[in-house]
Amino acid sequence: MAALSKKLKAPLGAVEVEAKAMEEAITFAWDMGIRDCIFESDALTIVNAMLRLTDPPSPIANNIASSLSHLFKFRSIQFNHVPRSGNKVAHTLAQVARGFSVLHGCVEEMPSCIEKLVSQDVVFV
Repeated sequence: MAALSKKLKAPLGAVEVEAKAMEEAITFAWDMGIRDCIFESDALTIVNAMLRLTDPPSPIANNIASSLSHLFKFRSIQFNHVPRSGNKVAHTLAQVARGFSVLHGCVEEMPSCIEKLVSQDVVFV
């Protein structure tokens, strides 16, 4: 339905980037009017924190708390852990974001950089 790439202007580690990506994805989905969501991540720490199975590490606690505070607005929400090999679309969008100065979004239109990947697999972005 929609895709978002955003360049972050902060030196973040992998777990911090994944937490920020989840936070941005939740906000973006809500802003796009999507009320039934499935969020996927290859970061088990993030998925477990979003499912409230574990406490998040302190560097991402604020991002997780912010993300969790918005979930009540949605009709249905699901979080899935996927292996990195199953997350090629997200990885490609993240690489493309390096070339943008700020934000790039696509709605009801497939970004050309992921057309081939999506045609090969069923993915949720």
